[in-house]
Amino acid sequence: MDELLQQLTDRLGIDPSTAQGVAGKAMAMIKENVDEATFKRLASSIPGLESIIMASETHDSGEAGGGLLGKLAGMASGMLGGSAGNALEMGAALSEKGLPTDKLGEFVTMLIEFIKSKAGDDVLEQVFAKFPMLKSLLDSQG
Repeated sequence: MDELLQQLTDRLGIDPSTAQGVAGKAMAMIKENVDEATFKRLASSIPGLESIIMASETHDSGEAGGGLLGKLAGMASGMLGGSAGNALEMGAALSEKGLPTDKLGEFVTMLIEFIKSKAGDDVLEQVFAKFPMLKSLLDSQG
């Protein structure tokens, strides 16, 4: 995970704390959406994955209800449904962690490249199958 965090700070110009929060939140959302076997393959390929998720979740528990942006995104997600609504929800969650909205596309691209380089195409395809919002965010940037 350190490699990804360094890339995020270098390429996106965000501080290390923000990089850790954003990466942890994104990985936690992946964990919530994929099956246990896929997550185990992902975790075994990426050292430090589980600890960054736990750090992100610990930090989240101190926040008051996810904020107004999170609530609005959740409502919009329910109305839009499908991957469009979920993509909005993920964007809002990462924004609350400090990721500038104009960096979302680049972040998602970097995250996907990192997962592919560490876990391989098979695991990445399984993640996309179970968590299509990630692929829809990538496709919307193309």
